[in-house]
Amino acid sequence: MEALQAWASTRPRYVIAGALGALVLGVLLSGIAALEFYHWELGTGLLFVTLWSFPRRWWPWALVAAMLSHPHPGLVAPVLEPLLVMAGVIVLHAWSVRPGAEVSLRRIGRIHVVALLTAVAMALAEVLMAVVGPEAWQPDLREMAGAAPFGDGGRASLLGNLLLRHLLCDFIGILLVLPLAYWAAAAPVRHVTPSVAVLLRAVFVMGPVAGLYLWLGLAFPGSEFAELFRLLLVAAVVVFTLWQGWRGAVAAMLMISAAVALEEALGNPRMSPIVTQAYVGVVGALTLLFGASVDDFRRQAADLVRARRQEHRLLDELQDAALRNLQLEESERQRLARELHDEFGQNLAALQTHLKLAAPHLASAGRPGMADLLLEITRAMQRNISRVLSDLRPAGLEQLGLFGAVDRGSVRRLAQDAGLEMDVRLEGDARLLAQLDGTHATAIYRMAQEAVTNIVRHADARRCQLTLRISRRRNALWVFLDIRDDGLGRLDRLLPGNGITGMRDRVLALNGALYLHQLSPGLRLHLMVRQEDGAPGTGR
Repeated sequence: MEALQAWASTRPRYVIAGALGALVLGVLLSGIAALEFYHWELGTGLLFVTLWSFPRRWWPWALVAAMLSHPHPGLVAPVLEPLLVMAGVIVLHAWSVRPGAEVSLRRIGRIHVVALLTAVAMALAEVLMAVVGPEAWQPDLREMAGAAPFGDGGRASLLGNLLLRHLLCDFIGILLVLPLAYWAAAAPVRHVTPSVAVLLRAVFVMGPVAGLYLWLGLAFPGSEFAELFRLLLVAAVVVFTLWQGWRGAVAAMLMISAAVALEEALGNPRMSPIVTQAYVGVVGALTLLFGASVDDFRRQAADLVRARRQEHRLLDELQDAALRNLQLEESERQRLARELHDEFGQNLAALQTHLKLAAPHLASAGRPGMADLLLEITRAMQRNISRVLSDLRPAGLEQLGLFGAVDRGSVRRLAQDAGLEMDVRLEGDARLLAQLDGTHATAIYRMAQEAVTNIVRHADARRCQLTLRISRRRNALWVFLDIRDDGLGRLDRLLPGNGITGMRDRVLALNGALYLHQLSPGLRLHLMVRQEDGAPGTGR
């Protein structure tokens, strides 16, 4: 199309291209009219697709070709019907249904609406000419309405049959051609079955089905099973559409139309012309809508799968980042602990030595208690630094292992100093504790320490129970920490602080989860973390 637009940039070339295009279109429309098969008006569909596909600068040529090749006598029908088709194309363009646009259920639905409105307008025009037009404009109503019209054969009945027949033939003509052109103009989509494959499947699957339908009609003319044959054909179309989507619906609709047309051409139709039109129109329209809905569902399912994969990837990245931050925090704690130990520890030891050496001089100067006071201050500083070092780098964890540090280390001492009766239990295979890496072991220890600290500070509890359970499942180590108390804590009174936020962040960084439950009395904190196999074992 772009090449044609570029070549026809000058007026002489535009006139040449337009005249040739009009000639080709006129020949095609005249050939379709010469077939005298009016069950569905393919000429209407061809004109609709031509106007829909080409820019508006080419429309006058197409309209002239359609008017000159119109099979009906007179002037009104050859002029009015192409203009009505053009109006339908304008509406379809206004609804953003253009060549190359993404196929969707909404756009296929709009094609049906425009095709129906166009067909209704053209059928009304035919009936209006038959009623109020001059004698030369009026066709033979019985011939146009069909050999077997509905009703009593009166004029009103014939006009009703004429309206219905023209409506169906124009509607089917547009639905047979426009979806095929939409398919051809659609941009290729990745991860979708190629169009050639869909056509081949239609030939090898729906072709035999249509052939069987024809054979049954020829082998059993006038059979009572005709309705069953049609239902079987519809079932085959539905299954093929479910398999191949809306493109399969287009191919299946063409197969149905070809089978019914051959049945009509062989002179042994099982249905009257209007019933045939209604059958093809209803089945074709519903099949196209069903195929478009199937494709929309598959597209949404694929989008959902991609979104979930993206979500999982982002969650993995966030978890990796949180774990790196946790490891960096532990590394920074260890560095600070080393510097405090090396700098302050040595300086305090030196200060104590100098104070002991200076004690006699202070006593001779009349300050005998000054040295003892300064020594007590340095000892208090040493105790404070030892506590800070224990918080920064739990020495008990390295010496006693995870369970030992909780049961016999600073956590136990914290509970004893507060008068809290603490029961510590280990469940599972204790040998698995040695396979915990330093990051997981330290995080679990700190969360146990923080939980017991919260109980001591806020719960006013007398007893607490701490259960540590470890197991191996699905190529990973699972560690569960369950802490319960009989204090006064309530979930509805917990503040965002109280160490819960820090514990939750640590748990999430270790790909775990943390839960709080209300007991009567007290609270229960239950957390679990997972360590994938392959991490170096540094815990005990």
